[in-house]
Amino acid sequence: MNESLYKRVFLIGALWNIAGEAFITLFAGWIFSTANMTPPQPPAYFHSWIVLFVTFGIGYYMVYRNMYGNKDIVILGIIGKVGFAIIFIYNILAFKGQVPLFFLIPVIGDLVFAVLFGMFLDFAKKTGKG
Repeated sequence: MNESLYKRVFLIGALWNIAGEAFITLFAGWIFSTANMTPPQPPAYFHSWIVLFVTFGIGYYMVYRNMYGNKDIVILGIIGKVGFAIIFIYNILAFKGQVPLFFLIPVIGDLVFAVLFGMFLDFAKKTGKG
C-alpha cells in the first residue's frame, strides 16, 4: 500500500467509528431487545462507551489529516480495536446466546483496521517517517 491508500484507511476508520456510534445510538433499543436485555439504567457506562467511539473516530480523522504527526493515536487505535474485539469475543463465548452475533461485524471490522493500522506503522518506519 502507499501513502495515499493509508490516508484513505484513516478517513474510512473515522467514518467507521462515527457510523458505529450513530447506529448504536439510534438502534440501542433494538440491540438490547435482540439480546433479551434492557438498556442499562443508569446508562452512564453505556453512554461513556458510545462517546469513546466518537473520540476514537475523531482521532482517526486527526491521523487522516496528519498521518506521521499522529502515530501515537494509531497505536492507541490498535490497542482500542484489539481490546474491543477481545472483550466481545470473550463475552460471545462466555455468555452464549446473550450477546447478539451481529456484534461480530464490528469485531471483524475493528480487527481489520487494527491490522491496517499496524501495517501503516510498519510502512512509516520503512519509509523513514516513523
